[in-house]
Amino acid sequence: MRPLGALLHLPAAVLLTATLAACGGEADDERAEGDAGAGTGGGGGGTPVVLRERLVTATDAGEAPDEVAVPVGDDAALAEFTADLSDGFAGEVAEAAAALEAGGDEELAAQVVAVGCDEPTSVRARRTPEGAVVLEAAQVPSPGRQCFAPMTTVAVVVLEAGGLSAG
Repeated sequence: MRPLGALLHLPAAVLLTATLAACGGEADDERAEGDAGAGTGGGGGGTPVVLRERLVTATDAGEAPDEVAVPVGDDAALAEFTADLSDGFAGEVAEAAAALEAGGDEELAAQVVAVGCDEPTSVRARRTPEGAVVLEAAQVPSPGRQCFAPMTTVAVVVLEAGGLSAG
């Protein structure tokens, strides 16, 4: 016969296993969904392909999420995109864009993808029915962190050539 103390650990172990399995299932589903959309097709109306990405996050940067990604391949376009960001944050976004170095068969794009208490770790691209490219932040695995000021996250990405155009 087992002592009562050994049996008391069994419900806790079952509960812990069920909780961890439920959390893992959501992350796997999100990852499978993101992988399916990110790797198919090329530019020109298909699913845009993100070749490289940089996520830049700042606290209380004062910007709302954008609806679509915009090209930032030249200085004027990058300056226009960063005009509403705080000075320091705009500089970090510009550094991220410079570090990505889009080649001749690639396009550089940016979008404010999240404002809130959680910092996304990746993005995926999708095309709207109207042909615009939207960068979507991956779901944060463990949200719920308390914050006193929202964080703004900008995704700067390199897309395959034609990724920003619908046709």
